[in-house]
Amino acid sequence: MRQEFRVPDIGEGIAEVEIVEWRVAVGDVISADQVVASIETDKSVVEMPTPLSGKVTELGGAAGDVLPVGAVLLAVETDAATGLPTVPTGEGHEPARGSALSAGPAAHPSVEPAAVPRTGSAGGRPKASPAVRRLAVENGVDLTQLVGSGPGGRILAADVLAAARGVPSSPAAAPHRAEAGRPVLDSREDERVPLRGLRRQIARNMVESWQRIPHIIDYREVDASALVDLRRTLRASLPELADAITYVPILVKVVATALRRHPLMNASLDMEKEEYVLHGHVHIGVATASPDGLLVPVVRDADTKSIAELASEVAGLVQAARNRTATREQLTGGTYTVNNLGALGASMGTPIIRPPEVGIAGFGRISDRVVARDGLPVVRPVMVLSSVGDHRLHDGDTLGAFTSTVVELLEDPLRLLAELV
Repeated sequence: MRQEFRVPDIGEGIAEVEIVEWRVAVGDVISADQVVASIETDKSVVEMPTPLSGKVTELGGAAGDVLPVGAVLLAVETDAATGLPTVPTGEGHEPARGSALSAGPAAHPSVEPAAVPRTGSAGGRPKASPAVRRLAVENGVDLTQLVGSGPGGRILAADVLAAARGVPSSPAAAPHRAEAGRPVLDSREDERVPLRGLRRQIARNMVESWQRIPHIIDYREVDASALVDLRRTLRASLPELADAITYVPILVKVVATALRRHPLMNASLDMEKEEYVLHGHVHIGVATASPDGLLVPVVRDADTKSIAELASEVAGLVQAARNRTATREQLTGGTYTVNNLGALGASMGTPIIRPPEVGIAGFGRISDRVVARDGLPVVRPVMVLSSVGDHRLHDGDTLGAFTSTVVELLEDPLRLLAELV
């Protein structure tokens, strides 16, 4: 008897998934809860278990294919005589990981879908994006034989192309093949790379945001002297967190405090319902660059946490985002976003709002500048703040008042103590 396992609806508005890698083939006998494939959504890469048992008779697509929610992922044949699933007796099957997923309307309708986040390269599986895996297949390159030049040993397109040309794969050669985590192609041939997974979703989101949201921007120059001193003091007093105490957790604390004072900035806008929601919680997204594109892990209830707590939490979230191991819960639910442009070497920029949020702040690189103080030229560390609001909900006075509060807290962080009184 044929049974089908369909791509489950895993929530958060995800309408389709990309097959990264099959763990089974047609003819294999599988058991319930066995991981059958790795799939990629716009949020993360997850391992997909199935509730079905039996002999695999059909795979819904090849690695790199995109399937909509509800499409057949795989089909199995069960024992027709008894109507019961065939139980495999051989060895080599992966242990169950996570909860069983719905097999769609044809089977196991009561099982709730729950994809399990990938936590690493189990069994020595190379770290590589779906596009890089396709490139390796097309060029006949075995990824298990490569040393990745990307962050954390991630294999990049440049590594695959170099291997295809016979260039040895080694850590020493890696810097010559990649720059800042991006492939540097030696070939003068054009390469067509399909938009898939995270990169495609980013493209869609940015177009939607830029076309639908009228951005209003308030640029300010901030005297960062006190901010620099605060970070130095915190690192000295908390040596165990010295590496984690970057400027980001301080910026998150400052913004979260300002949002509490200006709740209209901590909102979501729904034009279809013609309403907006003033959020009771302050959940700050932290824009993070990963090898596959921009991800935004979320610090929940950031206004209630100390800078030390934020430093530890942000460090863990950023690392998970960069490794593509962050869960959907860690990547969703934000009410406002902070973007540390300075980490990229940018002095200033224009961040784009992430709907349904209505605001985002970009903080540029701190650099010494000559400024006027009491009529005299002096050198001060200066940061450019780009405060962005949704003009459908905010006017200049609303955004300006919020931005002024952020500047005040940055220039005099002792004002944060007022929140403790």
